[in-house]
Amino acid sequence: MGPADSGRRSRHRHRVVAAATPEPVSTRRLLLFAKAPVPGRVKTRLVAPGGLTAAGAASLQRALVADLGHRLSGGPWELVLMWALTPDAQPPAELAPADVPWRRQEGRDLGERLYNGLRWAAGGADHVAAVGSDHPDLDSVRVEEAFEALDAGREAVLGPAADGGYYLIALRREALHPRLFEGIAWSAPSVLATTLSRLAELGLGASLLPEEHDLDTVADLARFRERLERRAELRSLCPRTAEVLL
Repeated sequence: MGPADSGRRSRHRHRVVAAATPEPVSTRRLLLFAKAPVPGRVKTRLVAPGGLTAAGAASLQRALVADLGHRLSGGPWELVLMWALTPDAQPPAELAPADVPWRRQEGRDLGERLYNGLRWAAGGADHVAAVGSDHPDLDSVRVEEAFEALDAGREAVLGPAADGGYYLIALRREALHPRLFEGIAWSAPSVLATTLSRLAELGLGASLLPEEHDLDTVADLARFRERLERRAELRSLCPRTAEVLL
């Protein structure tokens, strides 16, 4: 697996869609944003009493990316892994199917990295979306709902997170604007509200998906562990994450 824009992979392999599955109306790219699973540099808010060790947090990050990478690679879109890496680092090759390309995140903050990634994606797709690795039970059905809303004419789709942020943003190519990502306090509970306000300022209509919890704090961790213990289907959905946490 190599960078999506490198000479090692001049063409992406495209997944064959079964005859029973309707072809997408437009071309789609889905970006999965992730940090490298380095102890002490990832999931640091979980390294606390009642939470995980630094090594455990890194193992969790590895499991989250692997579960999501494999699950989301099967949809009617091109999945690209967007890694936050130091210049000389390479991503773990085994965390996604071999035909899933990757790129480095570019930008000084999350807003720049999101915008730069989506702008690149829109160079080869009508509709683009970005998700993070903090939502272990995000499934392809939810992503498909977002792309279908864009196909139906909606200009933007957001998936609200319980902490006031969002777990998914999807945009038509012509709706992609830097104003949606500039000057936002990404750690504040006002991210979703600010983004919706910016969309309104730009005259862009937005749809909202159902709210989801992310996995950022020790309380989030305890809540998700409880769900894993109670629900066999959730353990099947994210087996690597379940193995780390149970």
